[in-house]
Amino acid sequence: MSVLDTPRIYFSGQMIWDPIVTNNYAEFYNEISCDPAPPNDPVADFRARAIKAVDPRNWNPQGTHRSTFLAEISGVDLGGGLDTSDPFVGAPANFLGMLVDLEPYGTFSSQLYFDAVQFGINGGCRISGARRWRAMSRMINFNRNTYNTVKAGIASTIWQTCVPKADALQIDPNDSPALQALVEALAADDVLGLTIRWDTYRTIYYDDPTITTNSGGQLSIDAQALVAKLNVPNSFQPNPARSLMVGTIGLWLQGEPICEPGDRALLAQGAAMEEPVGTAFARVTGGNLVLDLSNSVAEVDAQLTKQDLGTLVVNAMSMDGTTVVGELGTIPYPQYDRDAYLATSGIVTLPLDSAQVDMALASPLQIASNGSACLAEAVLPPSGRMLRAVPDTQQNVYLNQGDATIQVAVRVLDTGATAAPGVPVGRYSWNSKTGAVTFVDTANSDGDGIAWFDVSPAAGGAITIYLFNAGAGAPPPATLDPQTTPYIYVRTLPADADIGAMPPTWDNVYTQVLAKWNAMAPCMDNWLWLNDPAQVYAYGAVLKRLTDPANFELYRYMPVVRDMTVGERTLLYAFLDAPLAAGVPSVSGPVVPALAEGLAAEAPQAKAEAGDLPEATRLSEAMRD
Repeated sequence: MSVLDTPRIYFSGQMIWDPIVTNNYAEFYNEISCDPAPPNDPVADFRARAIKAVDPRNWNPQGTHRSTFLAEISGVDLGGGLDTSDPFVGAPANFLGMLVDLEPYGTFSSQLYFDAVQFGINGGCRISGARRWRAMSRMINFNRNTYNTVKAGIASTIWQTCVPKADALQIDPNDSPALQALVEALAADDVLGLTIRWDTYRTIYYDDPTITTNSGGQLSIDAQALVAKLNVPNSFQPNPARSLMVGTIGLWLQGEPICEPGDRALLAQGAAMEEPVGTAFARVTGGNLVLDLSNSVAEVDAQLTKQDLGTLVVNAMSMDGTTVVGELGTIPYPQYDRDAYLATSGIVTLPLDSAQVDMALASPLQIASNGSACLAEAVLPPSGRMLRAVPDTQQNVYLNQGDATIQVAVRVLDTGATAAPGVPVGRYSWNSKTGAVTFVDTANSDGDGIAWFDVSPAAGGAITIYLFNAGAGAPPPATLDPQTTPYIYVRTLPADADIGAMPPTWDNVYTQVLAKWNAMAPCMDNWLWLNDPAQVYAYGAVLKRLTDPANFELYRYMPVVRDMTVGERTLLYAFLDAPLAAGVPSVSGPVVPALAEGLAAEAPQAKAEAGDLPEATRLSEAMRD
């Protein structure tokens, strides 16, 4: 059982993104030391520079990081195909999270921190559950929206999380056959809970779908209009982007990955990150071959017309991938066009006869367009095994300098199921600046199909990226291609012991700790004046609760971007625990004092020419600029 089994529930609509993006740029933020750049830049000057950079890049300097669904249940499938008559259809899909990139400069480490998710309303048909794991962005498709090249508008991505049935998962079926079937299916011992998977695509900025370029033209007009609003004294002008989305709620089976798709992966074919069709997922179940094409076929115009790839042919292949063993079915264009995509969130079902079921279970799968393979299941020669290594719960790992070594789990799948013990999994480090891939070590899968890897904090602040492959003799990954390469990010925050050892005076606390977030997060002016010692001290208990490492996974954790170091926290808590110094004035308004002498000279780092950058780095920058 998985989201490709039934019962499953579809939802669709839009997703709103409101991140602060100032920390995406080296001239404003050092992602290794976790400091604003330049570090002695007065807050007022930093905010002014951030606004000045809106046109053409820094599109949301006063964001909140809040990200939310504007969506509803669009259909269900109990095994007989799409049903839009179920009483659950039309119920709202409610999600509120904080969008945070582990690597601020990059594109591959986005995540959503949230506390709970709910589909439906209290007192009616409803699914609700508490968060156990963040929702992760995976399988980024840089060729999804070919007509919209503005920032991340060109890309789509899969998001996934799971809600264990033992963790406050509640389903109120009332008169919904779909929810009744879901409750019944959850009683099975091998069903651990629910998987929630959704795909976001066609992102627009400034609420203006007419923007077609990354600089000048309508983008500059809209950006300058935002700048005018941002320059109004005491203004607050978040500028969220929004994407279209489709999603699926289904069963989470024992042995399935938690934060990215499992099942059988039909990998994109072509040069790294230039694949015309994005990776898909498949499962043979109930006499059907079910395909998840939610992140696969591009839109070609503003009307979201799907690219016409002709009739897609689904084949069972020989183990060397060169010969068609048998045809499993066809998918004519009307079964994957815009309307079909929206109706079933990109999921396509092909009925199989018994002989085709046997072929599909025993052979690698391929999807061909006009006689050429566009998606194919990878086979490891000479074993003929279809192995895949999938990071399970910790795709994005945060550590502090000096922390103990931890272990991360990489799940090994063989033809979409838990692999046998003893499968070697290779780990490699990837340098995003140079593109170099370096072998690190190997671990073997255990009885649960998990290969465990030690991860230690770096000596100082660092962002480390690991890539994985599975199987003896598997070729090393050439780069981080999010469509085909399993990977995790590890961020080590510096200890900042020198900051922690400072006297807990207001000047030290403000300049070394609070000014950073006061500069980069103007939205905080609406809740707490971080430049006001009396306010900071008065709300000390709240600040300590919000910044407590034990609350790191919570939606309201501060700072939202999760970059408070141990030394900064030590100094802040020492100030909050001491009596407020006599005579410390309270700032009477949201005007930020320049505690540093003079204004620091602007020193933006020159950007390398696109041709000098590794492909992944170039694409990451293209998503921002």
